[in-house]
Amino acid sequence: MNGTSPDGRHTFLTRAIGLALLICSFAPLHADGAYESLKGQVKGLYSSFRATFAVTSSSGQIQTGKIMYQYPGRLRVETGTGVIATNGTHLWVHNKSSPLCARQDVSGTGGGLLGILASYEGTIQGNTYIFKKKGAHYEEIVVQVASGMVRSVRLKHGDETTTYSFSGMTIDTGISGAMFNYKPAGAQIVENPLNN
Repeated sequence: MNGTSPDGRHTFLTRAIGLALLICSFAPLHADGAYESLKGQVKGLYSSFRATFAVTSSSGQIQTGKIMYQYPGRLRVETGTGVIATNGTHLWVHNKSSPLCARQDVSGTGGGLLGILASYEGTIQGNTYIFKKKGAHYEEIVVQVASGMVRSVRLKHGDETTTYSFSGMTIDTGISGAMFNYKPAGAQIVENPLNN
């Protein structure tokens, strides 16, 4: 949920970073037929858009929020507990209950949903794409698409699943670039915490 307990803060950070990795897509290294088909379907990943999202865990826990994406690689995710934003060079992660805001240098990194799936074996069932890879952290990733946009992504790790669902998607080329340069009011910036 949107609590401020240590578990709630960890959940927010984990899910927000996971969402950022799923959306910000760059060139893949390898692909199979299902991957190429999916890539052709998700034209929305090459556009700017706004949407609402829900993250549901296998335990039924739900977190909701809003997302803004500007191609290529700019993302802002807002929930009741915090904000994650990237301008493609820096990634900010801020829990509203914390006096600290993490800022990580992400220049030169890539992957995203399409980059992750490039090394998986995929099958197609209508508008559902099922990707599997033995030994991967997420051994199964299921992607549902409609009208050129990703509608949901389900990640399976062991017995745990996490589903990201998107709704109310609108193509919006008028999103201001300033939305992706996050400036937390009154919070102390912690530089590159993932490097420590």
